Amino acid sequence: MPSQKQMSMKEIFNQCQNSMQGHGQLIKSLQKVYKQTEFTAFWSEFNMLMRYSMMVFTREPAVERTIDFITKFITSIEPEETAHASVNSTLDNICENNLLMEVFTFLLQVHSAKDKAVRFRCCQMINKLLSNLGENAQIDDDLYDKIYASMLERLRDKMPVVRFHAVMALARLQDPHDDNCPVIKAYLFLIKADTSPDVRRAVLSCIAPSTKTLPAILSRTRDVNDTVRKMAYMVMGEKVHIKALSIAHRIQLLQDGLTDTADSVKDACAAKLLQAWLRMLEGNALDLLSSLDVETSSETCELVMYALFKPSPLPELVVKFDILDDNILIPLEKLTCESAMYWQTLCKYIHSKGTEGEIELDKVLPNCLKLCDYIRRFVDSLTSIEDLEDQVEKEFILKQLLLLVEFMELVDNASRKGVEKLFHDMLMADHIGHHLVKYVVPQLCKLRSSSDEAITYFAETISEIREPITMVEKGLDEDLRRQNDIKIAGLRVKLNQAKEELEDHVRNQDFSKAADLKALISELDTEKSFLLSAAESKQEEVRTEKTDVATILKCQTIVAEMLEELTLKSINPSLQMLIESLLLPGIQSEDSRLRTVAQRALGLCCLINQDLVLQHLPLFMQASKIDEEEVRATALSVMFDILHLHGMDVIQKSKTDMDNSSESMDTSSEAPPSPGTSEEQNQDEDKQNHASNLVAFLSGFLDSESSKLRSVAAEGQAKLMLSGRVVSPKILSHLVLLWYNPLTEDDTHLRHCLGTFFPVYAFACRGNQEKVEEAFMPTLKILLNAPLSSPLAEVSVENVAELFIQLTSTKLLLHNQNQTVEENPSHANIALAICNEILSNPDSFSLKLWVKILNQLELGKDDLISNKETFVLIQRITEVIKDKQCLRSVERFQEYLRKLLPNEFLEEIENQANKTMETEEAGEITNVIADITAASTNQTVLNETLLSVADTSSFFQEPKPIRRTTARSDVSLSKTPTGPPSKKKPAKSTGRKTKAQQAVIAAADDSDLENHVFASPTPTRASVRTATKVADNGESKKTSTPTPVRSSARNAKAKATGKESTRRNLSEVITASASTENNGPGTRTRCRSQRTLRSVQSRDQDGK
Repeated sequence: MPSQKQMSMKEIFNQCQNSMQGHGQLIKSLQKVYKQTEFTAFWSEFNMLMRYSMMVFTREPAVERTIDFITKFITSIEPEETAHASVNSTLDNICENNLLMEVFTFLLQVHSAKDKAVRFRCCQMINKLLSNLGENAQIDDDLYDKIYASMLERLRDKMPVVRFHAVMALARLQDPHDDNCPVIKAYLFLIKADTSPDVRRAVLSCIAPSTKTLPAILSRTRDVNDTVRKMAYMVMGEKVHIKALSIAHRIQLLQDGLTDTADSVKDACAAKLLQAWLRMLEGNALDLLSSLDVETSSETCELVMYALFKPSPLPELVVKFDILDDNILIPLEKLTCESAMYWQTLCKYIHSKGTEGEIELDKVLPNCLKLCDYIRRFVDSLTSIEDLEDQVEKEFILKQLLLLVEFMELVDNASRKGVEKLFHDMLMADHIGHHLVKYVVPQLCKLRSSSDEAITYFAETISEIREPITMVEKGLDEDLRRQNDIKIAGLRVKLNQAKEELEDHVRNQDFSKAADLKALISELDTEKSFLLSAAESKQEEVRTEKTDVATILKCQTIVAEMLEELTLKSINPSLQMLIESLLLPGIQSEDSRLRTVAQRALGLCCLINQDLVLQHLPLFMQASKIDEEEVRATALSVMFDILHLHGMDVIQKSKTDMDNSSESMDTSSEAPPSPGTSEEQNQDEDKQNHASNLVAFLSGFLDSESSKLRSVAAEGQAKLMLSGRVVSPKILSHLVLLWYNPLTEDDTHLRHCLGTFFPVYAFACRGNQEKVEEAFMPTLKILLNAPLSSPLAEVSVENVAELFIQLTSTKLLLHNQNQTVEENPSHANIALAICNEILSNPDSFSLKLWVKILNQLELGKDDLISNKETFVLIQRITEVIKDKQCLRSVERFQEYLRKLLPNEFLEEIENQANKTMETEEAGEITNVIADITAASTNQTVLNETLLSVADTSSFFQEPKPIRRTTARSDVSLSKTPTGPPSKKKPAKSTGRKTKAQQAVIAAADDSDLENHVFASPTPTRASVRTATKVADNGESKKTSTPTPVRSSARNAKAKATGKESTRRNLSEVITASASTENNGPGTRTRCRSQRTLRSVQSRDQDGK
């Protein structure tokens, strides 16, 4: 067969763009070309072809395939072995690869080019080359230092994609054992401060975990971007061992990951992190629970168990749980916190499946009576525990066992009686504390048929707990005991005498008397035993009242849990008795725990009856101000619940009752009402004032130093606003500032609560969005005016503005989410407010912020009136703004408004602007003519004076040598055209190139390409701003220079007659007067000045 023709390098580069499958064969073909061609010629052609791919910035598939092909080919070349080279030396192989070294040299030379595509492709190729070298590859120290320095410089590039590939390229150059490694330092800075989520994600994938970098990796699990959080959990699962983390870090990781709002982050935490930890522990779920401290983090552990149960079918889960015995119970010696938690969670998970898991539930849940006996035996074992840690563990196990009762079907009476007897005995037991009451009371409430029956039962139970029946020994008094002892002693003497006589009669065989004595002895014994029994102490049943803190706290907890579980409509006598005998004395107790539970229970009673609110609300207000933190938080939450349920009518009613009582006490001193006011209006105003005072009192806790009080106050205000009880933009602004305040960063409950409240509140109805709109400007002004010492100075104002823009979007309302909306009134009102703010202070340092917010707004076509007003204000803004960047942004927003407004309105605005401009120009021309006349008069007088004093020959002396600056000015004057000014307007550049221009560009050689694309260095992000400022300053200087007026034929004639100096002075006067008359924007002023000068000159020529 004839051999195929060898492909050229250009053909190989063309074919490598088609697919990745043929790269292997193409690499072999290119290797043959490399071996058969001289290196200089090969490198020249290879470099030229490689540059074409490096000039494309977009991630096109063909370009990506070409880059992959190039890097694979370069690293696949094996240099010829020399005699002195070692066979296994990777360092020598890399150094002897001339093509690789040339490519590195070229890339390191052009990595700072001005074209972003070149910088991007340089970093990408360096990354791919280093990745393809192999795990054991080594490079020369000089080359290492060059790559090191260049990629560190590219980490500061302004393009995120360049920084991304620079991060990837430096991955193999970091040294985690070096505490001063600059790569790791740069990584730690970028992972926290880089604005691009892609760069932060790249740093996470490349950074080596160590004691220094681990905190930074953990912090990214709470990143604002979900892709970064997902990568953080994947890195933690792949690179970090579970033993390298503390228990707190493990729990925090799982809590944040499994409750994340993004499903991808939840899946990464469950599938990557949890499964990796489970593999490290050899698949033992109980060991995983042991590493999480289930006693203090039961909720997180329950989420973990659910995540582990979800991928497996129910029969498999039952089979894996193999520690149950034949009675479906865990042996007491194997019953630990972890096993009890696993058992309870498994039963709960299977029970949640409904009918699907009935068969499997019977395999893991024992019989009700057996479970009750099992729990009773475990409760009895708690009496002998003295160690506090053991007691905490046993109580946690008992909680898990009590939760198993919820899954029982208490259908038969035997089961119901067994459960009731168990729970009643637990309440009566002294060694069962108040912590376990909340697991017992709900089950007992379910066993009662009515609420009144349940209240009666618990009242009796509380009475038995506080006054239990005890056996008391009672004996005789001292006098009675002494008399009894004397009688007993006399009986003993008589017995002894009778016994002696009995013996004598028996000895004498006098049996009749012996029988009588025997009967007497029996009577004396009976009397003696009676007296002895009377002297002994007797036990009687007596009720003794317990006043210790543990007993009262247990009783108060029973009342509180009962009130939370039952649905009551009124206060019955039994409950009223509990309030008077148990709750009110508890509020006055010295122990803070008793006051806390008593206020909670009393607050629940106030939710049932408004009369109790009128009586005890001042008590709650006083407790929220002067008591301990826990008591204050409870009282505060009670007041919010009362207002949330009853509204402000409770406060108004209480004030009305107080006013009526005061009026009834003193009716004689009442003055007649004034004719201008009515009593009803005054009462309404008073009611509103009292309600607002209470809301202000509650809002004051938002600024409390206690984080718990802040959280309770914020949650309460959110509830009141969500229910419509309170409508206040000020409170809403306060909540936003509290959410962004750095001081609340560690308060996860507060952040989560407010983060959920804002979208729910704003998207509920249009009225709520109006309140958010009213809070927009005050909130931003507070942040902008915050002093540097305030924590609010660290808050990103742009981020807050983005939140308000999202919350005020009409299309996100619940009733608008499934339909197209053409109006957005909130954004229109915000635009008007921002425009007015800009016009009030156009030189403000926050101008860029306002302009940026304007471009983020989404205005509706139906808001025609607001859009017209905004357009008029925007036109005024363009006249007063001096900053060019802000002006461009405003013009961009103006173009956006033009698309929303009708053409008739725009034409009307333009006509008004033209009329205004013509009026201004007419006034300017009049002022300039007056200045010219005055200047020419003064110049004539000056010339006559000079001619009369000076010698005429002095004007015609030989010229002296001219300086360089004068010569330059003469040359420029000589080049000035002498004809009349051309009326032809300069052609505008459209950005398109003619065919001739395209041909010239196509014919440019590679040296021009390198000079224009690869050679010019590009500054970093910090220096780009400086360069921009310098360019802007240079441009402003150029544009501010007055345009020279073309000289006419009259100018040439005046120069010939010696009157050039007069004409030159006149032109200077004209230019100065025109520049002083106009103080508007620079560009418009220059245009007016030029037009004015030309009109004056033409008029002068016509007059002559």
